[in-house]
Amino acid sequence: MRQGQKLTRLSKKKKKEKLLEYLRETSGIVAYACEKAGVSRVTYYNWYKEDPAFALKADDIQEIQIDFAEASLLKKIKSEDTTAIIFYLKTKGKDRGYTERREVSGIDGKSIAISQEIDFKNLSDEELATIGKLLEKSKNEQG
Repeated sequence: MRQGQKLTRLSKKKKKEKLLEYLRETSGIVAYACEKAGVSRVTYYNWYKEDPAFALKADDIQEIQIDFAEASLLKKIKSEDTTAIIFYLKTKGKDRGYTERREVSGIDGKSIAISQEIDFKNLSDEELATIGKLLEKSKNEQG
């Protein structure tokens, strides 16, 4: 008898407990845990959505896995692994300038309105005609 078949006779509460146990065993990989427990992924996500206590325990398992990954990353950094160092600085050192791009937002994280005025008086007839064609094309594509 497979492990999943054993769970069919258990109460819903016991099934959830068993699924969480398998989630720990499978390093937080939902598909593998569900397969071992004989529970569909849809059921897992329904329980996760509907049962705050279950969701909290599942989230805790995921956090433990993140902690484990961070510890492994720090080991790599201590052994002077250049790739690990760069990754860490790009993610944790953004405020110190270790980034390839900087994200800028407006007040309270809202987008920034940018406007630019174009002085059409300085454009040639050819440039004005090109702009007119582009505007007409854009208008036709929208409507």
